Amino acid sequence: MITDFDYNELPASYTLCLHEGCPRAAQCLRCALGLGVPVERTFIHILSPAAARRLAGDQCPHFRPIVKYSYARGIESLLRQLRSFPYDDAVWIKDKVYNFFGRWKYYEIKHGDRLVTPEEQAEIRKYFLKRGITAEPSFDERIEQFSFV
Repeated sequence: MITDFDYNELPASYTLCLHEGCPRAAQCLRCALGLGVPVERTFIHILSPAAARRLAGDQCPHFRPIVKYSYARGIESLLRQLRSFPYDDAVWIKDKVYNFFGRWKYYEIKHGDRLVTPEEQAEIRKYFLKRGITAEPSFDERIEQFSFV
């Protein structure tokens, strides 16, 4: 059970598991959060108890490890960082980042309304490396949190 989690951060549609007897329950995010739901939270989505019993173990497709990932919020720092690079490199990287996310996601990320996943951060890092830039991409804020995908 996870005791220091703010259940307001839990997406309303995230499926939890209440199968304490599962051999992987102690390592499963769905189970750890499911068993710690506060009494104020009256409605939750859960995996069917019968399905949870049947799927329990190493092959459960719903298993999620209890791991916090490093997300980034905001790219204003990244855009400022690009100004310090040669003009052609900066324009190329900004164009790649914009096209990678698309207009809608790009502006959500730029304004901090959407987090940049670790995989997306790695893609931005590849753009830097393709232009021979070894500096790490700079983001406005780093956030450690669970992945609810």
